[in-house]
Amino acid sequence: MPFIAYALSDGLFISIFSIIVVFLIILLVSVVIKLFQYFEEKPLIKQDQIETKKILRIEDITDEDMMVAALVASIDYQDSIKGDVRVTSIKEIK
Repeated sequence: MPFIAYALSDGLFISIFSIIVVFLIILLVSVVIKLFQYFEEKPLIKQDQIETKKILRIEDITDEDMMVAALVASIDYQDSIKGDVRVTSIKEIK
């Protein structure tokens, strides 16, 4: 009977030690992830550097490729905000 008590106490010690190690690793990973928030990269292109040609209205679009670009941009924007979108003007960027 004493052999079972030693085996049980050894198993309990190993289990508790393993659980503590797992939680410490999870804590370490969460701290590292929180630290990544402070080292955020800034965008390389500023808005002032982008050259805009002119603002187009939806009625001004005659080219099929321009219409496709406008529709794809509106669909992408709708997916990002999860709401309704209305395109009022388009800027041509070169």
